[in-house]
Amino acid sequence: MYIIYMRIGSTYKKEKRGFTLIEIMVVIVIMGVLASVAIPKIFGLVEKTKEKADLMKFYYLRDALNKALLENEDALSNTTTAKKLSDDERQKLITKMYNVLKTDAGATLFVIEVHNGLSVNVQNSHNKANDANNISAILGTSGTWCNALKEAGFEGVADIVADRITGNYKKETSTYTSFSWNDVNNNNAQWQRTAPKKQMFMSLALNKGKKNENTRYTMNARWSNPSDPGHSLEVYLLPNGKIWNAAFRTDNGTCFSTYGDAGCRNSD
Repeated sequence: MYIIYMRIGSTYKKEKRGFTLIEIMVVIVIMGVLASVAIPKIFGLVEKTKEKADLMKFYYLRDALNKALLENEDALSNTTTAKKLSDDERQKLITKMYNVLKTDAGATLFVIEVHNGLSVNVQNSHNKANDANNISAILGTSGTWCNALKEAGFEGVADIVADRITGNYKKETSTYTSFSWNDVNNNNAQWQRTAPKKQMFMSLALNKGKKNENTRYTMNARWSNPSDPGHSLEVYLLPNGKIWNAAFRTDNGTCFSTYGDAGCRNSD
């Protein structure tokens, strides 16, 4: 509503007029254009902030492991495995751990499955998720790896891995929950999805993914400098079949690797 003044003789007369339909439509179009530009940018900024918060947990995990190494150079072999191992089996596991920590892919600790229509699924291993380098058994039920996960905010992960290794995962424990689901993409095969009660991540990228089927990543660890191993580790999220410098990078550009930008130099 606006007012115009009309001069009649030597006086002015007020005349009230409303907005025309065309003027209203122009305003609506302008507002729509501004919204289409601003809202995605705001949403993208919010998501990138969440991704950065998620990335910090990778640094917490790395720092917890490296602190243990500073205190004891044999700290990584300090574990109580889910399955009771003989001395020979235990030594083979520890030997494998130190060997794969030097490889290009690094050591696979556990698997994260994201699905656009289901909750996050944590597994000890999967044949389509860097399985050759899997050392999930080293996480155990206590010890350096298990404690580092808890310290970094991954409560429940070691418990899930331990129970999956023994085939004894439960519907609900103090640290995780699980439920059955039918895989329509695999002849309705029934699988179990297990997730920590305390949410691991905030971002959509690490909670929902982009597809209505599983996308798998693995939490991997590797010596910061494999040519001089034994002093410090880096951790990163790896798509199947990739190596340390091709870690998962989101559409917002967040690189989930404590190697920094170098960790996503060859990412898709």
